[in-house]
Amino acid sequence: MPLLEIVSVSKSYGSVRALRNVSFDVNSGEYICVLGPTGAGKTTLLKIISGLILPDKGRILLEGEDITYNPPETRNMSYMPQGYALFPHLTVWDNVAYSIYVKNLSKKIVEESLKMIGLYHRRYSYTYELSGGQQQRVALARALAARSKILLLDEPLSALDLLLNIELRYELKNLCKSLNLTVIHVTHNTEVALSIADRIIVLRKGVVQQIGSPNEVYIRPRNLFVANFLSELNIMEGIFRGMRLGKCIVDVERLGRLNIISEPLSSWHIIVAYRPEDIYLFKKPNYSENIFRGVIEEIEFLGFITRYYVSINGLSIRVDSWYYDENNFGKGDKIYVYFPPLNGILLPYPKEGILKAISPG
Repeated sequence: MPLLEIVSVSKSYGSVRALRNVSFDVNSGEYICVLGPTGAGKTTLLKIISGLILPDKGRILLEGEDITYNPPETRNMSYMPQGYALFPHLTVWDNVAYSIYVKNLSKKIVEESLKMIGLYHRRYSYTYELSGGQQQRVALARALAARSKILLLDEPLSALDLLLNIELRYELKNLCKSLNLTVIHVTHNTEVALSIADRIIVLRKGVVQQIGSPNEVYIRPRNLFVANFLSELNIMEGIFRGMRLGKCIVDVERLGRLNIISEPLSSWHIIVAYRPEDIYLFKKPNYSENIFRGVIEEIEFLGFITRYYVSINGLSIRVDSWYYDENNFGKGDKIYVYFPPLNGILLPYPKEGILKAISPG
């Protein structure tokens, strides 16, 4: 039996439908990331799970028991809101220890939590003396210190600088795993979700788009929104011509014919998508299929990658290369562009059109 079940939950604020029939299960000890753009309904979902607001319809089950209308304090859940909700008249230590006093737990937990977030040396400071990022870390420490069965985190890493974000995200997951905590972590950051989640729930306009492991939602996105939200894409419109030797034959306007390893689609009008890092540039035509002549129009050095803007018969393609050699390719060079058959993403052409399909709201 799942630890937590969200069953057909819906919520509206006037004419705005924040959640629409949201359903999913959470297993004990699982680290779930709810991923979506601003306005997707992520915070509303957390507040309903925590008991801070009631759904218009649907149920929340904890170990099989219906807790939809139970007050928050009886649910054994810790909720870290996006606005921190720290007590300005209390020190850092007392803010983190608040739940410890209520639950009569060991003060050692407060010390461990503050050391994990790197603020033990500021334990006697007041929260108004801290930066926004430091306040967010205190709120995270307080949620961890409560030692509740379920941890609800609303953008816990959003105010942190990049290096601290990377360091803390792994420490957070490792600590939760070591304490056997079940976590629902809301974020708009795809990198965070992909790197630490056991499963990802992609939410858009209050509707669940896909649920799966990070590898599953990234490699096999269910629709164009999921694919485009998780990473940058080269999106091309194509015509599905049939199958040959296990490959889909697709004609792409201005590009030509592509052979892509994929399950056959029921629609003839389709989308072909390639991530910039999944396309390769060569000086010579090293392959017999999916390779086209192009011209490098622009080059951007982005640190660990170099981005090439390539024109193929007027079709603009972005290509990311992990290795940069200024003598290798230059602006204006004529090169060959290779689209590996295994790296292509095929999806039915969206009825609402491409722009509306990838729009976050």
